[in-house]
Amino acid sequence: MLGHQQPVFAAISALICLAPGIPSQIRQGLGLIVGVTVGILVGELALMIPADLAAVRMASATFVAMMIAAAFGVAPVVPIQAGASAMLVLLMGPQVAGLARFLDVLIGASTGLIVALVFLRERLKF
Repeated sequence: MLGHQQPVFAAISALICLAPGIPSQIRQGLGLIVGVTVGILVGELALMIPADLAAVRMASATFVAMMIAAAFGVAPVVPIQAGASAMLVLLMGPQVAGLARFLDVLIGASTGLIVALVFLRERLKF
């Protein structure tokens, strides 16, 4: 879909939305999207830091992304995904982990939420 050779982030996102034991698949899916968005934005901004300071860039981007996401006061998935997304943008580059990851997460979260609506109606609480 969308020309992605290996849409691994879509599959992972669907699984995260359908994780057992969470109180709300809707909240989990929205948190996933928010966390990834924050992480990608912070990762993209961190690319402005010179490559000579790669370790500092990685550590500070991950920390800042997680702190911004944690400030929303929502589920743990948000800061976790923010930190992971910032790292992926810096490690894999924005072409692979920026917009491509965001689109995969949208598709995966949407798929997970549709499956939850069809099969887990009683568990869908916002």
